[in-house]
Amino acid sequence: MFRILSLAILFLLPFLAFLNALDNTFVYDDVFTIIDNYFIRDWGNFRHLFTHEYFKHSGEATYRPLVTLSYFIDYSIWQLNPFGYHMANHVFHAIAVILVCLITSAVIRKKTVSFLAAMLFGVHPILTETVNAISYREDLLTTVFFLGSLLLFIYSCNNFKRYIFLYPLSLLLYLFALCSKEMAITLPVMVFLFDWIFGDNAQIKKNAMKYYVGFIAVSVFYLFLRFVLLHNPSEGQLTYPEDSFFVNALTMPKVVASYIKLLFLPTYFNAEYMIDSITTPLAFPFLFSMFLLCVTGVITFRFYSHSKPFFYFMVWFFVTLTPAMNILPIANIMAERYLYLPSVAFCVILAIIVQTIWEKACTYILLKKRVGGISTTGTSFLPAGSKGTTTKQKNTLKTVMIVAFVAIPVIPYSITTLQRNRCWKDQFTFWLTTVKDSPDSARAHNNLGMIYFEKGDTDRAIHEFQTSVALESDPEYHHNLGMAYQRKGMKKEAVQEYLLVLKMNPDSAITHNNMGNILIDLGRIDDGIMKFKDAIRLKPNYYDAHYNVGLAYFKKGLLNESMEAFKNAIHYEPDHPEAHSCLGTVYANAGMADDSIREYKETLRLQPNYITAYKNLGMVYLNYKKDVQNAIEYFREFIKRSPDNNEAEEIRRMIEKIQALQKTN
Repeated sequence: MFRILSLAILFLLPFLAFLNALDNTFVYDDVFTIIDNYFIRDWGNFRHLFTHEYFKHSGEATYRPLVTLSYFIDYSIWQLNPFGYHMANHVFHAIAVILVCLITSAVIRKKTVSFLAAMLFGVHPILTETVNAISYREDLLTTVFFLGSLLLFIYSCNNFKRYIFLYPLSLLLYLFALCSKEMAITLPVMVFLFDWIFGDNAQIKKNAMKYYVGFIAVSVFYLFLRFVLLHNPSEGQLTYPEDSFFVNALTMPKVVASYIKLLFLPTYFNAEYMIDSITTPLAFPFLFSMFLLCVTGVITFRFYSHSKPFFYFMVWFFVTLTPAMNILPIANIMAERYLYLPSVAFCVILAIIVQTIWEKACTYILLKKRVGGISTTGTSFLPAGSKGTTTKQKNTLKTVMIVAFVAIPVIPYSITTLQRNRCWKDQFTFWLTTVKDSPDSARAHNNLGMIYFEKGDTDRAIHEFQTSVALESDPEYHHNLGMAYQRKGMKKEAVQEYLLVLKMNPDSAITHNNMGNILIDLGRIDDGIMKFKDAIRLKPNYYDAHYNVGLAYFKKGLLNESMEAFKNAIHYEPDHPEAHSCLGTVYANAGMADDSIREYKETLRLQPNYITAYKNLGMVYLNYKKDVQNAIEYFREFIKRSPDNNEAEEIRRMIEKIQALQKTN
């Protein structure tokens, strides 16, 4: 009963620590992986999880099909309601907390340590990025599967009945972990280290064929899948700092030292860490970081004989962090989410330290001999005449001390986590905070510029975009500056930015689309259509390009081509009222009154205040169906919903004219 209660507390604790995050919206890269990701909206795309089409549509740079599958499920249930996605992340985090408790208990076999380690992991502020950002769910999933696989391996040891069932399941979870994120590749090392540290040579030899071969086979299969069958060529565009592996090797010790500092002192957070490259081994940051890491290494190996669990989890931290050390170039040289799996070790180590301090304190306070109720240290705890500490007093003092020692790290961690969650409230709050934290981050300025752009504050958007391209000449940043110029009416400047983008990235579908719009504005309709077709060729499910080419065909009077374009737009984005309205207009011009009425009514179902649809429906009923009653009804609804519209007076006169004709007839 006590064990069940403990696990229930651990499951609920993360929900309390991240409770104020449930109302957060989509932030950071969620725009690409969720909001603008049409791939996850259609289960017909499920088969593409296992083809090269995955990289084209999923929004992922590396092969992580289980993460994308979880988005399929979320969208099926919640569509674009962020609450459900955040709830899923919280559930995954809570499961990880439970697994941390079980893993620690299996390795150390001390309930207090395992419970405290799980509590610390559940509320540690460094994990806020992983839990709050839906697009970084891969770290949650890979940790859940990693811990589950390792736990099943431990449970299956030396028990043939368990081995038959648990070992294959352990391998399956390992494969799931790899298909969630490549950081899981370190699991076989942790399996071997478990035997090496807690077993002996005989155990290692025994498990070589029984266990290790299976983990190695899964690893080889994944590597073949990842780098041969389903390799993303765009990964080759990532480079080392200063385009030098040597510079990377000098810089990463500084990053590791920063990670250790963040774990012990989680007071400064940043979604965009700007790490200055170290180009010489004589640089002070490199020397200081190496000194710190050497001291940590010495301490770690000294604990091999003193405390094997402590040694195991110290090694855990460095081993599981290795894939994030930019050995193969990664997009961000430093990020808080990379600490999600390694922080398991930190929380266990901190729990061991707290447990050790508590045990020594108990020994000091309760287990010393007392003479006449006075301790040998001169501190009085019991009434005079007492022969010793009663069991009740021992239990009471033990409970008080446990609560005190647990509260020392858990309470401030929880408070800091709740505060940090607020920074992830929405895109504007998040990126405004990030720009303040990292004023030299081009991406932060760019994304803040996008928020201003979407708010209609074009001048501020231009300022942020100009700052971002000044910091880094990236195609995306130039494109966004071009968009802002385009909205401002600065077409020449916009074209210059778009040409820069296409020079660096000729496969930018959105840039082709936007250039098409400028060409249309300049009266070059055929050239604009060609640009829209280029965008569709590069991104077949691109709603905007289909919609825009439909408008262009309509301007040219090509009604059949316009119909087909709007139908394609609706196919990929059926909830956009504009496409339905435009298709209704094309049908009306083609004399297809019933089809036109159907599309206009669908427009109003999607957006009841789409006033143009009321006027157009009235015109179709009047001119094509000769249904005066329905025509007047929709005209009146148009006037009611938009009495100050420029066309309202004209519609009133039309109604009066129709009614006068009716009386005459």
